[in-house]
Amino acid sequence: MDGSNIATEGRTLPSLAQLDEAIRTFLDEHPGFMTSDVTVVVDASFGHRIDPSEQAAFEQAIEHGEMITPPAGAHGRGDGFILRIAEKSGALVLSNDSFQEFHAERPWLFEPGRLIGGKPVSGVGWVFTPRTPVRGPKSRSVTAKSKRDAKAADDLAVLDGDGDAGLDGEMAAGAGPKRRRAATTATTATKATKATKATKATRSDTFAEPDSEEEPAKPTRSRRGTTATAPSEKIVKAAKSTKAAKATKAVKATKATKATKATKATKATKAIQASGATKAAKATKATWTARAGKAADAVAPGDAAGATKATRAAKASRGGSNRSADTGDARPGPAPEALNDPMTFLTFVADHPVGSIFDGTVVSFTSHGAHIDVGGMLCHVPLRRLADPPPQKARQVLTKEETRPFVLLSLDAARRRAELGVPGVGE
Repeated sequence: MDGSNIATEGRTLPSLAQLDEAIRTFLDEHPGFMTSDVTVVVDASFGHRIDPSEQAAFEQAIEHGEMITPPAGAHGRGDGFILRIAEKSGALVLSNDSFQEFHAERPWLFEPGRLIGGKPVSGVGWVFTPRTPVRGPKSRSVTAKSKRDAKAADDLAVLDGDGDAGLDGEMAAGAGPKRRRAATTATTATKATKATKATKATRSDTFAEPDSEEEPAKPTRSRRGTTATAPSEKIVKAAKSTKAAKATKAVKATKATKATKATKATKATKAIQASGATKAAKATKATWTARAGKAADAVAPGDAAGATKATRAAKASRGGSNRSADTGDARPGPAPEALNDPMTFLTFVADHPVGSIFDGTVVSFTSHGAHIDVGGMLCHVPLRRLADPPPQKARQVLTKEETRPFVLLSLDAARRRAELGVPGVGE
């Protein structure tokens, strides 16, 4: 059980009483589990964040082994320790966290029934249900990195098996990026060398002197005492010159043909682009004309003031189509880039109404604030909502990978992002 997560569900600070209630409810609903089957893991700061009245009970639970904390300096902190226990014992994980940073190295999280979530419902009590981890930005990042590392390891294994680059056993899957780049460069150079040798061999075979069944004629002495070349030798040299000339002409013709085709392809591409631009311009003008016509139809004949209003409305409609791009030309700009995928955003909106307070983890900093991970949803907190007066940099207030309470200020459905703030700042 992810004790810190369950104890803080729906709350700003963790509650030992809420955690105890969740454990009891789960055991009542699942008779196959005993108290000894439940391992509760809480982070190192849990005891400092609970209510002082629960401090003694927490220390007693730690002393009796009812709760455990990860060892200091553990990789992955409490989440990594929880997954290591579950992996080693084959246990289920009771948590509302998606453990996105571990999706690549622990794919068993997506096996049916391995992850269970729970929430306290007013008037009902705790409700537990199987979950599937949410694949957010962090999950996609670590998964892509894992695939790149695996591909690099395969390339290095092939390179080491060929022995072309002369690298030793140090170029294994765990080699650093500099050595991997060196291995890739060596592989490319080796392939280029082999291709050059093959080309030379082909050319040598093509222009080789043909075998002759006749023995070369012996040189004869002329009347003036000079050595004359026999007729058969002259014929062989002439044949070689003719073949070389034909081969040269064939190469030049091939190059000329390729250049002509490339020129024609370039002209065709430019013509297509020009045609597309012309069609787009015509469609835009037609849209503006239709909007202006609709505005004019709404004006009564002879109503000068109404005509002026209609003209202004048509211009405003024409200008409004370009407002999203703000580029100064007549073409609409691109849609705003979304920060999260639709399912992650909808789940976050359903679970967190505007004004609610919850815990978030600092994952990165920007020039005007910081990005906060809330259960797989990437949110943003601006500088003006970090402190009063606002700091110059978010690093002055927040620490990377720090988990602390935040309040939801607003939602942007178009970009699927949420703006957060530190509770009590700017209120």
